[in-house]
Amino acid sequence: MRWGTYLFCVSILSAQILPDTLEAGQWELQLEDQAESAPESIDWTQLSDIYEELIRHPVDLNRASDETLLRLPGMTPQLLRALRRHQALHGPLLSIYELQAVSGFNERVFRTLRPYVVVRPATELDIGDGLTRPPTLSQIKAASRFTCIQRIQRSWQAVHNDTTWQEEPLLRAVGSPYRLYTRVWFQAAPYLSAAIIGEKDAYEPLYWRPSQRYYGYDFLSGHIAISQIGRLRRLVIGDYILQTGQGLVFARGLGFGKGGDPILTLKQPAYGLLPYTSVNEYQFWRGAAAAWRFSNHWTVTGMVARMHQDGTLHTSSGDSLEEHEIFVRTLLTSGLHRTPSELARRGKLQHDALGGILTWQKKWHTLGGTLLYQSFSPPLNLRGNEPYRFFGFTGKENLLFSAFWDLTVGNINFFGEAARSRSGGQAITASCIAVLHPTLDVALQVRHFDPNFHSLYAYTFAERPFSIQNEQGFYLGIRVRPAPRWEIWGFHDLYRFPWYRYRANSPTEGHESSLQITYTLRRRFQAYFRLRYETKPYNITSDFAQGYIHRLSPHTRMYFRLHGSYEFMPTWRYQARIEVSSYQRETKSLGGLLYQDIRWQPSFDWSISIRWVVYRIQSFDARIYTYEAMPPTTFFIPGYYGNGQRFYLMIRSRMGRHWTIWIRVGQNLFRPPEERAFQRRVEGLLQIRYQL
Repeated sequence: MRWGTYLFCVSILSAQILPDTLEAGQWELQLEDQAESAPESIDWTQLSDIYEELIRHPVDLNRASDETLLRLPGMTPQLLRALRRHQALHGPLLSIYELQAVSGFNERVFRTLRPYVVVRPATELDIGDGLTRPPTLSQIKAASRFTCIQRIQRSWQAVHNDTTWQEEPLLRAVGSPYRLYTRVWFQAAPYLSAAIIGEKDAYEPLYWRPSQRYYGYDFLSGHIAISQIGRLRRLVIGDYILQTGQGLVFARGLGFGKGGDPILTLKQPAYGLLPYTSVNEYQFWRGAAAAWRFSNHWTVTGMVARMHQDGTLHTSSGDSLEEHEIFVRTLLTSGLHRTPSELARRGKLQHDALGGILTWQKKWHTLGGTLLYQSFSPPLNLRGNEPYRFFGFTGKENLLFSAFWDLTVGNINFFGEAARSRSGGQAITASCIAVLHPTLDVALQVRHFDPNFHSLYAYTFAERPFSIQNEQGFYLGIRVRPAPRWEIWGFHDLYRFPWYRYRANSPTEGHESSLQITYTLRRRFQAYFRLRYETKPYNITSDFAQGYIHRLSPHTRMYFRLHGSYEFMPTWRYQARIEVSSYQRETKSLGGLLYQDIRWQPSFDWSISIRWVVYRIQSFDARIYTYEAMPPTTFFIPGYYGNGQRFYLMIRSRMGRHWTIWIRVGQNLFRPPEERAFQRRVEGLLQIRYQL
């Protein structure tokens, strides 16, 4: 019976795997939905590195530990328990395609897991793993890989002035308009990692001024990490990230928010301690951290860090010179240092941190606690005269602690985290995911964040995932599969802000809903329709004899999307999308976007991606985001508004065994709303990767 199932699955699912296109749609959807709420120009390289490493070193479903399997995209505690039951009854898996004979592993789950897992011959004694033995030199040599990436980008912005195009450079820029990126990375996965990463944004300078912490590139990052040696799970010296629990204390955006998937995105992935490989200049720790497994179920992680972060300095007023105090008024997270004023704010805040995580884990159950102490010099004073800044953090020190849980009872997975900051502010997020039927999944979440809760490195599932403060909410997500080829999902998120927020001088509440219907035909064709609706109040300012009276008015957004993708011959992939947006304030503004996308990959050595976009969007508030194909280590998710057309072409070519080249060119010709002059933006990119 097992061999019959195996042969049947092979006959259906043996299509050629194209690494540029496989399951790209789900990844793109999740990033598009994050673009509006994420900080400007955020880089998702850390996530792509995690997925790429899994593809290069897939997890053995027979030998991997429960902890490792739960980190796989698409894996849930319910699925893990079903897998372990199947292995207990029938022995180790004979093939990866046997997964489709395991309860819960439907075609959608199988497609999600397929790139990241393998099945190797094993005995019953091999299932799972215990403490890892120190690797031998031959094992390290066999796993070694050296990668060097060099990228150069340039964009040109010009405005049409009657009969000619006039370029618009950045005024008072101190550097060249080229964006440069270099990464040198040695890996012997999973035992050793050492990297140096440098980036210069457009118009930033190239300096060598050690006294000002300038060493060529504007941003430099590096690390040395060793992992899985006996009880030492991981040791990192240099730059690293910590993501645990549901992100109320230790997290920095390695999960997704609303949209893309109504069930799995509710839960933040517990990656734990990882070396930092991205270039977000505000989303990492710099120092040292170690995770030690001192028994079969207990792990302790300790960290120490010192960072110099951007901030705007301010001097308080007083009657005497002794009463004057310097403090940081605004924290800056963009990482841009292109003009004298931006350079003046570079590295003005010294941020020291000391903390730890204690975790108990057994099978698919996890309990733990976190503690984080932070010190700021000069002190922070993020309060302001505006009502929405009344609860801003102020002081030299902050202390955070939390408890988190992830428990599975029957077919229900309960998870969440409760935290408290030194100010007395509390935050809690509690969720559950239930498999009510093989064709029905349900997710619930409640959350409460006090206005005076202060956690600067938090990220969790919420209306404002990067600002865990002043929010209450209830979320319901449902996914049903009425037939093998059909999937229907939706969610409703009801949220409330108990105190003032930006552009809302009163407590407010809003809600967001989405419905998506997807049809899939044998991996080759997929189409979906999506409806998304949101309403949230904002201020409207009325000038009554210059009294400036503020009143609240609901702002409503609605999106309709029809998207289709088709893979044929099996080296071609065609995508098309029609999306319509509507934004209602005092008046209504509409928008529409159409794009067609072709990706051709005749072999694993090279591929071509082409996209053409036409859009007409009447206001910035009705903007539409779309994910664009980019080389590894960089991302671009533009928000379209105005009237215009966009085109881009990307070519990837592998030259020999060690060299890969990406060339990308794009042009956007558009006219902003309520303006007469057309603007043209042209981008060029060249990236070279050497691997040994």
